[in-house]
Amino acid sequence: MTPEQVIDLLSTAAAFDRRTVGDADVIAWHSAIGELDFADAQAAVVRHYQQTRDFVMPSDVRKLVKLIREERLAREAVPPPAAEVSDDARAYQEQLKRNIAKLASGWAIGRALAAPKTEPNDAYTQARGGDRDPVRAAAIKVPCPWPPCQAPRGSGCVDAQGRRLTAPAHEARLKAAGLIGGAA
Repeated sequence: MTPEQVIDLLSTAAAFDRRTVGDADVIAWHSAIGELDFADAQAAVVRHYQQTRDFVMPSDVRKLVKLIREERLAREAVPPPAAEVSDDARAYQEQLKRNIAKLASGWAIGRALAAPKTEPNDAYTQARGGDRDPVRAAAIKVPCPWPPCQAPRGSGCVDAQGRRLTAPAHEARLKAAGLIGGAA
């Protein structure tokens, strides 16, 4: 947020609580909440005054911005990174973090990231060294139904922290692929 946006934010607060705003206020508020998104901060000020008559302070804005971002993340599942990065743990985690940050900031993330429309082609499989594990090769032909993973077709399974599994796939995915008893 720029100092000019802080002035606008404090002007919004002043419309509710009739505070006076000077240069020192702008400097102090900018140092306390300057890294926040202006639109989120302004929504937080409005939400604050919808709930209370107390003067809004930077800590109130920070707490409400955090709540606003958490609400966005709760409304929609974060799509997994693209299949092309499934074998590179660092790239996978970086893309996942970017997806989370975009979603929390209010950006819509295209569903194309979440679900490839086709199975991996031979060129893709060959470029990544081929699947030496026939069980894994068969399992990644179906999306993983395990909620923390939800890897799309063609992507390897990851654990709840986003780390690639050393096992071929989650048990639920193996069942869904018909590789072990009891189809999911």
